[in-house]
Amino acid sequence: MGYGIRIRRTNRRKFRINKRRAGLFLVAVIGILIGAAAAIGGTVHYIENKPTKLRANVDVIADIPVITDFVSAKTMERPGEQRKIKYIVIHETGNAGKNANAASHNNYLHTKANSQQKSWHYTVDDREIYYHIPDNEIAFHAGDGLSQDGGNRNGIGIEMCINPESDYEQTLENTAKLAAMLLKAYDLSIDSLKKHEDFSGKHCPDHLLSEGRWDEFVTMVKDEMNAE
Repeated sequence: MGYGIRIRRTNRRKFRINKRRAGLFLVAVIGILIGAAAAIGGTVHYIENKPTKLRANVDVIADIPVITDFVSAKTMERPGEQRKIKYIVIHETGNAGKNANAASHNNYLHTKANSQQKSWHYTVDDREIYYHIPDNEIAFHAGDGLSQDGGNRNGIGIEMCINPESDYEQTLENTAKLAAMLLKAYDLSIDSLKKHEDFSGKHCPDHLLSEGRWDEFVTMVKDEMNAE
């Protein structure tokens, strides 16, 4: 009888040991699952925010010549930092001087390199488009520094020329074609089409806003996106 008691006590001890081991095993499994979930979450976050790859074909847009003439890298205008593309940001140059066309603004960017933190990706006039900085690199056009969700850090900046000898209506059409192509190339919706004013409060694009034509321009871009 005493021998039987020892067996029962031994069995209880084994049960307590096995229960403890099961608890430790469960804690370990939970820890592994939490760690895996955190790792997956971190990976997803990284994928969502990693720089966008260049996907736009900018040799010719419709029948508009596109001249690629990149500003020198590692300058104040073009630091070369890649980012995720979230917006297409529309501007007007504000330069009503004679011959202040796309070629003139391209020359301006190249001669001012390393001397200012002011730049954008494209300049559009009634005849052609100049491409200054790769789409997936930061440029300084939105007046919001490097705000995390701002236009500089996340937007492709497009400047429209307003020189007096240029056909502004044709410039609008050319810009709509460019904006539509970029929105489609980077899988962005029409809600990603922004104006300079949205980021810094500056009244820009001035003519479009003063004449109450922003919604009209957005419709032009929508129509271009749906044209094909």
